[in-house]
Amino acid sequence: MRPQPRETKQLISRHRILNEIFRVGTRSRLELARELNINPTTAGEYAEDLIARGLLLEGEPATAKRGRSPIPLHLNPDYGCFLGLDFEALRARAVLCDFAGNELRRKEVSFPPRAGREEILRKIIRLARTLEKNSARPLLSIGIAAPGLVDAKAGRIVKYSILPDFDEVPLANRFEEAFGDLPIFVEHNIRCLTQSELLRGSGQNCRHFLCLAARSGIAVGIVINGKHYEGATSMTGQVGHTFSPESPDGSRRSANELVSATGVIQDVSRSLHSLRRTKVRTKLLEKGDELALSDIVKAAEAGDEFVRQRLEDLGSHFGIIAANLANIFSPEKIVLAGDVPSCAPFVRDQTERAFRDHALPHILQTAYLENSSLGDFAGAFGATWMGIPRLFPEDEETVLQWLAENRRPVDLAATPG
Repeated sequence: MRPQPRETKQLISRHRILNEIFRVGTRSRLELARELNINPTTAGEYAEDLIARGLLLEGEPATAKRGRSPIPLHLNPDYGCFLGLDFEALRARAVLCDFAGNELRRKEVSFPPRAGREEILRKIIRLARTLEKNSARPLLSIGIAAPGLVDAKAGRIVKYSILPDFDEVPLANRFEEAFGDLPIFVEHNIRCLTQSELLRGSGQNCRHFLCLAARSGIAVGIVINGKHYEGATSMTGQVGHTFSPESPDGSRRSANELVSATGVIQDVSRSLHSLRRTKVRTKLLEKGDELALSDIVKAAEAGDEFVRQRLEDLGSHFGIIAANLANIFSPEKIVLAGDVPSCAPFVRDQTERAFRDHALPHILQTAYLENSSLGDFAGAFGATWMGIPRLFPEDEETVLQWLAENRRPVDLAATPG
């Protein structure tokens, strides 16, 4: 049966209420009516229905100088929980949050050197299982922040060159096989990270900002007028696949090679074999495949001039990339995320200097660099917080498809009003 316009409108209104309260934390009935342009009586009826179904709770009335005190509404944290998982070449991180988006648990696992496709898939599914088993609330969805070129609609990784044999990975299918009918959502990890900063991090209250993240690779999330810019293919932000001009020897290097943790580790490891041996460099070489960015930073802090120069070059390249993006998009700010920009104070300082040297003067009047406020688990939080907007979509096209497929995790459409 084809959904009726009235049914669709009612469902969208209820979804908008849930999403609005999730974004801001709490709203009164009157505030919901004003913010969402809904008749106050109707907004009250929708709120009462959501309370009756257990999705919303009433808080203590706020103090009012005149008239009736408004009663704040908030999401019921015990209604269920969401799980988010963020992985890259070096590690995976997972977060479990309640229905209101509050953290319940988090866990991180590292991947062994040269781990293969199947081993990594088994590890991330096992990680999700571990958090799921430790929850007393029903699990409502799993969001996956995936690396590389990601086809979010199909739930697959198209290509991820940093890991071996990681092309055409049917990520959603593998999780559906493990978790049954549970809704599984896949998104690019940097867009998840950007979403978390937009909702509850350094991007809050910003209309135009960029989230530039350097981890195993480098990419940028783009927010324009408060919304993600996805482009024609939803594969925007692939900064790591941009290239520098040819060097005198005819070689060209990608941003992934210049700035990412993987690129820096590989470059330093190769270079050490041709340099004079010192005690510090010998320790780095002994690490072999287990060499990490933190080891390289320690060597620089111990006084190795070559390693320090390589990290300062990293900061310069990163700052130039940020300046180029600022000159193109003219954002309010650029949020720096990932372990690379924060690996050492002198790297961050070099990034700042290069940014100011290469950004246009009129851009610098407003745009500036700011560190991520959510830390290493920002991508996992973004994947977790996909639960509310994906289970309760606000746009008409998605809702019509949702109803046509009878996808009703909560049967709000059957409610009168």
